[in-house]
Amino acid sequence: MGINDDLAVDHVFPFSLMRRFGSVDSWHGPDLDSLWNLAPAHAACNRTKSDRLPNTLELARLAARNEAIMQSPHPLRRTLQRSMTKVHPGRRVPSWSDFLKAVQMTI
Repeated sequence: MGINDDLAVDHVFPFSLMRRFGSVDSWHGPDLDSLWNLAPAHAACNRTKSDRLPNTLELARLAARNEAIMQSPHPLRRTLQRSMTKVHPGRRVPSWSDFLKAVQMTI
């Protein structure tokens, strides 16, 4: 990204899924407005992506980013850990790849 590019925050799994499912039944997946699902993006790219579901490459990048944070002393590590334990209470936390596959299956 260039210094003059407009930035946006992309919901890798579109936030609109929670509203869409909520109007029909109820959303049973994790909070899509949480850190684990957010990524920086060019504003124009984010507008183009809109409500599209993530592709394989986007999911791999998100999993790799989240795994890197989890393996570091970064302060956001605890936030990511809490996100996973909310979805899998009392169970061993899976890898981010497994977590994202589980989210995909709720859609």
